[in-house]
Amino acid sequence: MSEHDRLRWAKALVFTGWMFALAFVGQLIIQVRRAAAVSDSRFEDGKWGQRAELVSFVTLPQNAIIVVPGVIASLAAAWLVRPLVEPVVVHLRWLIRILAGLAYVIIALGLIGIVAVFFQGNFDSVGDVGSILGRLGGVAIGFAIVRLCTEAEHDA
Repeated sequence: MSEHDRLRWAKALVFTGWMFALAFVGQLIIQVRRAAAVSDSRFEDGKWGQRAELVSFVTLPQNAIIVVPGVIASLAAAWLVRPLVEPVVVHLRWLIRILAGLAYVIIALGLIGIVAVFFQGNFDSVGDVGSILGRLGGVAIGFAIVRLCTEAEHDA
């Protein structure tokens, strides 16, 4: 593959990574807006407990996975541009850092969601364990993304 082709592919992969990062940010904004709309709550810990649960939905594996294709695109781009010094490398580094930052958001919100389950009052062994395990799955995805982004930044 020629240098020109590698740059062309790297640019396309970086663009793709940005689109998946924006898709997750959009999902996060939707959940924050839903949480902000809560005025009355039937939760025992009040409206703030319900808001924490709503925002932590982004950490469920089916939502956290939105970031993974962006990470894969970033890793591929980092591998393609490793020996090159081009402007796309700077954009790639920013993308990798932002994807890692989004993964830290996934981890933090997942942990907040797990803690919020314990403040809801009556612990339901089936439903609440499912909530905890779902958020732990998202936290695990977040840690995997952080690890891959850390390695990709060394190559970019």
